[in-house]
Amino acid sequence: MTGAFIIARLNSSRLVNKNIFKIQTIPMIVHLAKRLKKSQQVDKVIITTSNEKTDDLLEDVAKEYGLDIYRGSLDSLMDRITSAAEYFDCENIIEILGDNPIVHSDLIDDVINLYFSSGLDYCANISQDYGDLVEHKTLFSIGVRVQIYKSKVAQDYKFYPEYETNGKHPTAFIFDHPEKYKIDYLEALGKWSFLNHPELNFSVNYPKNFELIKKIFDENYPKDNNFNLESVFLQIKSEPDLLDLFGPEW
Repeated sequence: MTGAFIIARLNSSRLVNKNIFKIQTIPMIVHLAKRLKKSQQVDKVIITTSNEKTDDLLEDVAKEYGLDIYRGSLDSLMDRITSAAEYFDCENIIEILGDNPIVHSDLIDDVINLYFSSGLDYCANISQDYGDLVEHKTLFSIGVRVQIYKSKVAQDYKFYPEYETNGKHPTAFIFDHPEKYKIDYLEALGKWSFLNHPELNFSVNYPKNFELIKKIFDENYPKDNNFNLESVFLQIKSEPDLLDLFGPEW
């Protein structure tokens, strides 16, 4: 089984409770879960959060909207993810960040198709998040990242404890070791070339970022509750003032 695990917590130092901020009367994380469920390749969508009291509200939201949720370690993200995968019996993990609410099912399916067709251990659509690995790659915008990797590979995090304390994303132990794991990336080419704007970051980290996402949903959601990423970029082109809401560098 392939599970999409939405990584979220409410005690963000920059924007507390952002995952449950409401857009069109629905919590942002619920919008994301619904978009992930449109994927033809995802068997189950699971909100994956901590067992701290600060995330009780996330569990309340999950129950209200009939969403699966797993609660685990706050400090060890990989322990939380691998435990959730084991609990839900998922052989493949799709990792989606809870503050990336415009990730679309079409993009998920293309990353998954590359993963399965090439027999990979790890696959993602590549963006600036990957540091030195981006050289000579055609990059996606930040904030629409889809990662998929084998659950049994994820268990190897125990052999790389430094990755949870050095500021790198915990899955970096996989893509930093191509000699051990079979890795490939989807680039922003062909049908995805419109997303070759690596300078843009759609992640919700600051109030103005949420305002951007709210404006995107307010414009597109009433017309199509699974609006695609092309629609987002058409809106940005027609409303250049939206660029002021990217950040914090904008």
